[in-house]
Amino acid sequence: MIKFFRHIRKSLLIENKTGKYFKYAIGEIALVMIGILLALQVNNWNEETKQRVIEIKYLQNIKADLLNELINNELFDSIRFEKAKNSSFLLNTSFPKTMEDVQEYTATYEQVFLATSYVPNNNTFKELLSSGNLSLIKNDAVKFALLNLEKQYAHISIYEHHLKREVEEYLYDISLKNILALNFYDDTPKYGLPKKLQIKDIPESKHNKLIKDTQWLYNNQTFNNGLKLGMLNNGYLANVHKNMAQYTRELLKLIDEEVKQ
Repeated sequence: MIKFFRHIRKSLLIENKTGKYFKYAIGEIALVMIGILLALQVNNWNEETKQRVIEIKYLQNIKADLLNELINNELFDSIRFEKAKNSSFLLNTSFPKTMEDVQEYTATYEQVFLATSYVPNNNTFKELLSSGNLSLIKNDAVKFALLNLEKQYAHISIYEHHLKREVEEYLYDISLKNILALNFYDDTPKYGLPKKLQIKDIPESKHNKLIKDTQWLYNNQTFNNGLKLGMLNNGYLANVHKNMAQYTRELLKLIDEEVKQ
């Protein structure tokens, strides 16, 4: 092809057709420029295709994380609601008078005590941020939703820390320092965790003391304030997780629509 163009140029010069030569030269330059532009366009298209493949892979991995997040949020919605319900039960239950009352009261506030920390499934998004590849996600709605989720995770972490401090100060410390509720556990386990005892397994000589201790706790203002805080804060977090589960469902729809394009 190059030899062909050279032959044309040579013929025009030999025939002294200068005007036609310059027109031809301009045409040849134009063809070269068009070729360069086409090559750049193809190169850009190839690069965009490669980036799209990477973006789709990220979106698919994010979707997998979010499906786990959906389960996670639904679980913590249930956990937090149950803790709020248990706190409400302790605030509204009748005055404990029997060992059966003590056992129920003790078992219920132990469920309130149990520490539960929410750990989000956001490994893919964290990798996107740390690698500087967040710009690969072209859909602004998806990008904004993912960033908003990160804010929610931070909010939950702060709130959980606040709740943990209240449980320790107003509930856990008060009960363990002042009553004998741990008598419901076997203090001579052969291995592993202590066995939870039934009423029949506890010497009758300890019954009266356990009942009085529980009655004291029942009337303790600090403990009851802790229960109220537990009810309010766990109820609030339950609602946060419920809303996040719905938010996650909507984000999953956005990602599915983006991947299909």
